[in-house]
Amino acid sequence: MICCCVLGFVVHQQVWLSNIVLISFNYSITGSFSRQLLCIGHTGLLYLFRFISVRLLFSEASVHDIQLLSSSAGCYRYSYVRAGQEIRLKGPDYLSPTCVWHLQGPPDYLLRLRLKWTRSECRGRLAMYDTAAPLGSHLITSHYGCSRQEPISEILSSASSMLVVWKQGMYSYYDPFVLTVTPLPVESCQHSIQMKEGLDIQGQLRTPYYPRYYPPKPQCTWNITVPSPEYGVVLWFEGYMLSRRYTYAPCMQGAWQIQNRRMCGLRLLHSYAERIDPVSGNVTVSFTCPTSLTGPGVQASYSLFNKSDPCPGEFLCAINGLCVPLCDGVKDCPNELDERNCVCPAQYHCPEAETCIPITNVCDGKKDCVNGTDEEQCDQAAGCGAFNYKCTDGSCVRKPNPECDSIADCPDGSDEKNCGVSGKSTGCGIQAVGNRLVGGTQAQEGEWPWQASLQVRGEHICGGTLVADQWILSAAHCFTPESYSSPEVWTVYLGKVRLSTQKELSFKVIGLVIHPFYDEDSHDYDVALVLLDHSVPLTSPHVKPICLPSSTHHFSTGSLCWVTGWGSVKENGPTSDVLQKVDMQLISQDICSELYRYQISPRMLCAGYRDGSKNGCQGDSGSPLVCKSASGRWFQAGLVSWGAGCGIPRYFGVFSRITRLVQWIESITL
Repeated sequence: MICCCVLGFVVHQQVWLSNIVLISFNYSITGSFSRQLLCIGHTGLLYLFRFISVRLLFSEASVHDIQLLSSSAGCYRYSYVRAGQEIRLKGPDYLSPTCVWHLQGPPDYLLRLRLKWTRSECRGRLAMYDTAAPLGSHLITSHYGCSRQEPISEILSSASSMLVVWKQGMYSYYDPFVLTVTPLPVESCQHSIQMKEGLDIQGQLRTPYYPRYYPPKPQCTWNITVPSPEYGVVLWFEGYMLSRRYTYAPCMQGAWQIQNRRMCGLRLLHSYAERIDPVSGNVTVSFTCPTSLTGPGVQASYSLFNKSDPCPGEFLCAINGLCVPLCDGVKDCPNELDERNCVCPAQYHCPEAETCIPITNVCDGKKDCVNGTDEEQCDQAAGCGAFNYKCTDGSCVRKPNPECDSIADCPDGSDEKNCGVSGKSTGCGIQAVGNRLVGGTQAQEGEWPWQASLQVRGEHICGGTLVADQWILSAAHCFTPESYSSPEVWTVYLGKVRLSTQKELSFKVIGLVIHPFYDEDSHDYDVALVLLDHSVPLTSPHVKPICLPSSTHHFSTGSLCWVTGWGSVKENGPTSDVLQKVDMQLISQDICSELYRYQISPRMLCAGYRDGSKNGCQGDSGSPLVCKSASGRWFQAGLVSWGAGCGIPRYFGVFSRITRLVQWIESITL
């Protein structure tokens, strides 16, 4: 057996790698330092060597490191991975409190460790280190318990060594995870980008090996050239923002340098845009991380913006750099400036008389404004705005809610694209007949053909809406309990009116997609998509999809809409066997936000009555709030999310606002 130690680092001949393991640590003795080398040889016997030497001090090792290594002596595994090879590592020893995997790759390569959790729940800690020893200063990342948020992750080292440590919790598990390791060639992160004319997305800035975890201490630089001085550059982030730092505190989630401004990355549950004014037509962006700690890869889409008009037809929210609708009755900016000085919030402003008229009166063939400005530009392209529908080709039409009215208002006809064929047999939002619902009445067969029942082991749990031939829209909170988080436990029924009958279509679920920004505490972004095991046959008049509104679709405050569901008909009561329906009045965002002490986000809307006589209840979660358009088609305005009990006076039901979520929905379903 041959072991060699140089200043605390192990040097092996490759021929002996599979047979020799060396564990090294030190501790202090009065007046000197004591070194112990614990070596495991061919026969598995332990050999202990001690050296007293100041020069051999391994100063980074701590008492915790020593305890960790000593507890893992019975479960220490070494693997050498060759270029082009992928190795599945042996799982942890069931009886050992700690297991260690020492991974080594070829020179000039780094290691990719793929982690897949096989259990939905477990206890314990899995840590990865960017060195052959479990040194806290070289920690890459750690996972506590089986991660439902990250069931699969890929972690990278900065060089050819990595150490993985599993520390059992209170209970032991057989193979709670699967580990595979692959060497990857080092990837450069120095880029030059020449942008072209136009305001569309032109590409992405990505950390190395995106979407995998970026390697420790990356060094990335992007040199961007713009085509004209009139343009600035905007970086679009999802779930990540940049915060200006005027101190030298470390940036633990990524350090950015943009035009000599130091900024720290921060993960959050929102979108964010960083707008940059070029210097002499150039922008330099750099990314690094001062510590070995890493995280999931970061991506930013980049595009140009016109510095003289950065948000055509919209309002620039300076806090997050986003363009938001102006004066539409919903406070999208955190500082609420988009709604602060509005003359006619959520209405049309007649400029010649300083009067306000309903949005639905615009382009309706009747002149409501003194000079008839509400009827101008109705048959031609118009500027984009909060309620002007944006066509696929980028042009906008002034007519409110032009979708699916059997008239092609857009030059490219995109306003009629996803509507199906108008009529009683096909198309979205068409009835076959002309959570529980407090004050509700029983529905008829075919009256709400998009309604779905989501069940677990024969029990109705949540409602949902058919939005595409293989997709059901529901609430994210339906799937947060551990027992409901797996697609395999769910069955979806369509065409049901009575839960107790078998006259319906049934589907297994093969996928659950929860909005990445869903916040379980605040209920924000409470929306999820359910993927069915096969397409829904739309030949029956009792099973039809709902129409999804565009992001500019206007649902007027005070409009009468309907909620359907099998929920309880009273607080804490049993679910209803028969599908219930109830009319609901749409409530102003300001009124509802004040009643709920400003917990209402722009992704929420309220409906109901002040006396609480009509509302949603347990079992209605995920069920649709639908409104009938002038064309006779039904559009989904919201889905049941949360509220203060069932039918409590003064407290309205709170729904997820579909117009603020439809772009995400269609990015999955179309």
